[in-house]
Amino acid sequence: MNNEMEALSIVENFLTEMLEADRTSDYEAFIKRFDKNDLEDFNKDIFLNDTALMREELGAYKSRVYLGSLNGFKDDSHPNCLRFVWRGIYEKNEALIVLGIHQKDGVWYVNENAISK
Repeated sequence: MNNEMEALSIVENFLTEMLEADRTSDYEAFIKRFDKNDLEDFNKDIFLNDTALMREELGAYKSRVYLGSLNGFKDDSHPNCLRFVWRGIYEKNEALIVLGIHQKDGVWYVNENAISK
């Protein structure tokens, strides 16, 4: 399995976990796959506010369609980062879901999560 196919399999699992954490407002489950260094400006209050706003604007998550991958940003903090994009289908609307991951010491971590309508 090449690196991108391995990463896609991993990121699909991560996204499933994170969407469930969104649904249940479970901050600890949501941040489980992040490198703790990437959470300095993100806390439980921000998470709960974000999930409440998403539910209000988008409704409940229904499904997703994988659109493709992008190279990550060129910075030293996440070398060889990969970003994956889906069309998210929600109860009230659709949105783009972007999830970035990188590997550090043989472990995959989430370093980006964005949902935009």
